[in-house]
Amino acid sequence: MRVLSSLIETTSTLYIHSLMIDSRIPSPQAMFFAIKGLSYDGHKFVDQAIQNGAVVIVHSQPLSVKEGIITLQVDDVVETLSQVAQRFYDDPSHHLSMYGVTGTNGKSSVTALIKQLVSSFESCGVIGTIHASYKDVVLPTQLTTPDLVSLNHYLSTMVKENVQSCAMEVSSIGLDQRRTLGIDFDVAIYTNLTHDHLDYHGDMKQYFIAKAKLFSQMKSDGLCIINVDDPYGLKMVDECNSAVIKVGESTLANVRLSNIKTYSTHTTFDLEDTLKQEKVSITTNLIARFNVMNLALALVSVVHHAHKSYSDFLELTPHLSQVLGRMHRIDEGQDYDVIVDFAHTPDGFIQIFDYASRLTQGRLLSVFGSAGQRDTLKRKVFGQLADQMCDMIILTEDDPRDEDVISICHDIAQGIHDTPYVIISDRVQAIRQAITLCKKGDCLLILGKGCETMIARAYEKSDYIGDHIVASAAIKERLKMKEEEKI
Repeated sequence: MRVLSSLIETTSTLYIHSLMIDSRIPSPQAMFFAIKGLSYDGHKFVDQAIQNGAVVIVHSQPLSVKEGIITLQVDDVVETLSQVAQRFYDDPSHHLSMYGVTGTNGKSSVTALIKQLVSSFESCGVIGTIHASYKDVVLPTQLTTPDLVSLNHYLSTMVKENVQSCAMEVSSIGLDQRRTLGIDFDVAIYTNLTHDHLDYHGDMKQYFIAKAKLFSQMKSDGLCIINVDDPYGLKMVDECNSAVIKVGESTLANVRLSNIKTYSTHTTFDLEDTLKQEKVSITTNLIARFNVMNLALALVSVVHHAHKSYSDFLELTPHLSQVLGRMHRIDEGQDYDVIVDFAHTPDGFIQIFDYASRLTQGRLLSVFGSAGQRDTLKRKVFGQLADQMCDMIILTEDDPRDEDVISICHDIAQGIHDTPYVIISDRVQAIRQAITLCKKGDCLLILGKGCETMIARAYEKSDYIGDHIVASAAIKERLKMKEEEKI
């Protein structure tokens, strides 16, 4: 609760109990911000906001409201919201070491790794696609990068619980919509830029411009960690407004990665930091080559910002917790591999298909779909990639929204010419069917959803138990049937 005059320039001593940006959600004694977005204009929902508790309206266009409601017209509602939210929640990001991670792929993995590394010496929270969490608290998130009110609320709660650091995913759409405006990032991390979200951004140039905002808006004493093996990496370096550390196998890197060896159960690589004049050999239980970069970015960020040594973490890297839904190996004692992964971009497919094909003795099978009302151009590409790498393909639903699942699958199938495929619209049944097809030495990849527990269908989100749980149960059921057949 805050006095209005402490939040914004006014003489009113009215007490504000909450900040409101969604007029549909009841918020007593609230301050409503009429934001004009791509699809909705908050000015059209002022009456609804008042019905649900708004007593102050911040707006940029002329308004007429009933008597007793305070109206404050400003030039930029989002900028005002950023300032008010910081004041309302006592500017929480300035009291935390903030790590912001952006890129098409790897955001969830890098933030989860930063949390594990930092947690070895101080309390660290995380905010992203999967959830917002700190200590033993786990909160659901609706967006990869939450709105300014939710974000400041999460950070404020962490500060009150004596959390010292926070690693958060920063999406391109979140940056474009200024959801991180005013957040005091200490470290900004760039993973990569590949085909995704072009339905929103239009082309790769605009996609890059959105990502670059995290780095161009960094404070001068901040730190930017850039993957320079990525084709856009060096271009991103030029956008940075603070000190830069370049990471990669490239000779241009300040932190060089070399001698990378991947195995089915672990990975090893050498890391040489020319800035700290340290060279270490790292063993990690993380699998697949792309996780080398994810781990390296996390390590470099923590080591440099927290003034640590790489050797401080060498005992930790072989025992990192598996990032749920990211290269998540399902092991119930079966004689074939099953891997659940969030891969939902062409580059993500390439990376995981390449990893699996190198280590699989038998056939490579896959289960996947493509999201409805999102970047339709990548559907055929998914089909082409699976056609090149897989021996069997099962197409199914993946957040179809109000599109027909079968139609989406047919779009994917336009890229499939040589590989047998079937369409099973129900995702649970698709995974169960795929498990029955697996033979000794095969590898099944279940892609697109990771550990997500919701499926977006027409006008609603339906509960979903998760690919990893469906796969685990199906494997156990099949093993039980085999045992019963022996009796």
